[in-house]
Amino acid sequence: MLFTIIFSLVGLLLFVVIGYNIVQQYKQKIETERRLAISKQRAVITEVDELLLNATRMPFSKSLLLILQHRIKNALILMLSTSSEHAGAIKSHLSNTDAQIQQLRSNYTPPDESVFRAPKNDKEALALLQVTKKIRAVIRSEHAKGKISTEIFVAEDHRLEMMQLKINIENSLKRILESKENKQYGSANQMINKLIKILSSITDKDSYLSAKQTQLLELKSEIKAALLETNDKELQAIKDRDAEKQNDLDVIFQDKKKW
Repeated sequence: MLFTIIFSLVGLLLFVVIGYNIVQQYKQKIETERRLAISKQRAVITEVDELLLNATRMPFSKSLLLILQHRIKNALILMLSTSSEHAGAIKSHLSNTDAQIQQLRSNYTPPDESVFRAPKNDKEALALLQVTKKIRAVIRSEHAKGKISTEIFVAEDHRLEMMQLKINIENSLKRILESKENKQYGSANQMINKLIKILSSITDKDSYLSAKQTQLLELKSEIKAALLETNDKELQAIKDRDAEKQNDLDVIFQDKKKW
């Protein structure tokens, strides 16, 4: 009888230990998932904050700024629903974000899309291209979640696409002018033709893009004239060399006649 009781107690103890371990593992899993969720939302907020820092370097529309601020707001709400840790700081951040959203809605002057500050160097150009790519990825994500309408998504994606085009045009123009300076007219002409073809296909060009198309057409004329001049000089050089060879032959045969 005693052994039966002992075995029963041991079995009960094992059951309790196993049950306790299962509960602890479940709690650890929940805690890990909670921390991962919070970490993910913090990463979202950090990314958006970094993108917003570029609002002074490139024109951000009202719609785009609202999309980014709402992305921060949604991340903060998810953090609050996931954990009560640092709830005060999160609520304060959420309140500030709401205030910024209201400020944007009631008092925001949209930038002049035709005004574009060209990047100073290749490093800055690359950084701006990376920013536009990240923003396009963000608005694609928000559209896929149903956070923004298709109309707004298409309009903002087109704006960002035009921004990327402007950055690439500025970079290409620098290379074209360098090629022209180095008298590499063939390379310059190829780049010019490519850009003109792209710009000609755009029906809603702003004043900046129209001005660049005019500049490229002028450069094309200059390159064409330079190519013709170069070809004429090369042709004349060939003629001069042929004439010189002919003179040498005449001298040789003239000497033979004297023999």
